[in-house]
Amino acid sequence: MPTDKSRLKELNGALRAKAAELDGISQSFIVEDGGVTVSVEKAAAFRKTLAEAQEIKQLITDLEGASAIETFLNEPASQPFAPHDAALAARFGNQAKSLGQQFLASDEFKALKATEFRGSFDQIVTIDGTGLDQLGRKDIFSRSAGTASVLGFGTPEHLDIVPRAVRPGRIRDLFPSQSTTANLLYGVRVTGFTNAAAIVPERAMEVPPGGGAAVEVYARAPQSELTFKTVTYPVAEIAHTMPVHKNTLADEPRLRDIIDSELVDGVKMTEDNEILYGVGGDEKITGIVNTAGVQTYAQVDPDKQSAAIRRAATRAFLAYFPPTGIVLHPFDFEDLELETDGQGAYRVAVNVAIGAQKVVWRLAVVDSMAINQGKFLLGSFGLGARLYDREQVSVQVSTENRDNFERGVITMRGSERIGLEVPRPESFVYGTFKAH
Repeated sequence: MPTDKSRLKELNGALRAKAAELDGISQSFIVEDGGVTVSVEKAAAFRKTLAEAQEIKQLITDLEGASAIETFLNEPASQPFAPHDAALAARFGNQAKSLGQQFLASDEFKALKATEFRGSFDQIVTIDGTGLDQLGRKDIFSRSAGTASVLGFGTPEHLDIVPRAVRPGRIRDLFPSQSTTANLLYGVRVTGFTNAAAIVPERAMEVPPGGGAAVEVYARAPQSELTFKTVTYPVAEIAHTMPVHKNTLADEPRLRDIIDSELVDGVKMTEDNEILYGVGGDEKITGIVNTAGVQTYAQVDPDKQSAAIRRAATRAFLAYFPPTGIVLHPFDFEDLELETDGQGAYRVAVNVAIGAQKVVWRLAVVDSMAINQGKFLLGSFGLGARLYDREQVSVQVSTENRDNFERGVITMRGSERIGLEVPRPESFVYGTFKAH
C-alpha cells in the first residue's frame, strides 16, 4: 500500500507546533552578564517539549524512508527511457542545435502546427557563421519519431530517416571567416609591379637638364612602377526551393532531415562550384579558376602527383604568396595517398601527410567533387582570395505559393548571399594531372 501522505502532513504540523512551543518557552529565559536565568518549571517544560519534537522528527524521517522503499518496489524492472532522455537534454541543452532543431523549436512552427498547418507564415532560421559545417556539431539524440496512427494490435516502432551524409569538406573551410553588409564589393587588383629599388649613394654626378658638364648633386632614388585596376565583385544569392506536403511537415524527424541535409547542403554544393568555376557577369560570382591572372601547371613525366603539387606550389611562392591550401577531387586524393616508392611502400606515410590531418606538402587539403577530376587548385586562401558572407544560410517556410493551399503543400526556401574577391590571382595555381 502507498504511504499515507496525510499522515506525513499531520506529523509535520505537529512538529511545527512543538517548534512554536519551544520558541515560546525560550522567551522566558533571562540572559544577564553572560549567564542564563530560568526557573525549574520552565527548564523541565523545555526539555519535555524538546524530547517530544525530536521524537516527531524521527517519525517523519522513518515514514519518508518507508515511502522510498515502497516507491522502489513499485518501479518497473527496466529503466524507462524518459528520465534518461531528460537527463541527456539537461546535460547537453547548451550545445549547438542543428538548423532543423532550431526551426522545430520556434514559436512560429508550434503555432502553425497547432492549427494543423492552416494559414501561412514566414519563419527565418539562420545558422551562425562556420556553424554551417554539421560535422562540427553534436545533436541531442531523441527517441521521439513524430506521430502515426496504427490500427490493430501491437506497438509501433518509429524508425528515423537516415539522412544523406554531409560532404566531407567544403572549399570555404580554407577561407577565414569574413562578413560584409554591402551588396557590392569594390577592390583593387595589382596587375603589374616593376621593382627599381637599388643602392642610392648620398651624392652623384648628374648632367643638368639643359646639357653641359656634369655636376655633383644629391643622388636620386630610381622610380618603381605599380599598375593596378579597380574591380567590382557582386554579392550573389544562391537559393533553391522545395515543396513539402503538410503531412511530411508534421513528421518532425523528416522535416529535420529535409532542412539539414537537402536545403542547406544543396546551397553549399553550389557554393563550392561557384567558388571554383563561377562564370561571372551581372550579379554572378567569378570563380577563382576563371579569374584572369591565375597561374597554371601541368604534371610532366616522370613526376608523381605529389611532385606535381610541390612544383605547382613553387609557382605560388615565386609570386611571393605562400600557398595555404589545395582542392583535390576525391579520386585524385585517393591516387595521391596510394602512391608507392620503388619498394612498394606508401609514400604518404613519410613525405606527404602526417597523422590523421589531410595535409599535402604542408597544405591543408579539401577533397571535393566540385573540382573536375584530374585538376587541382592551390593558393593563398584568405589573402589572394577572400570569401564574404552577406547573409548566411537561412530557411524560409510559407504556405502562400501558387496553389499550395489547395494541395496541402508547404514551400521551403534555402538561400545565402556571398561575395568572392580575388585581389591577387597570381597567388593561385590551377594544375592538371597527367592521364593514367
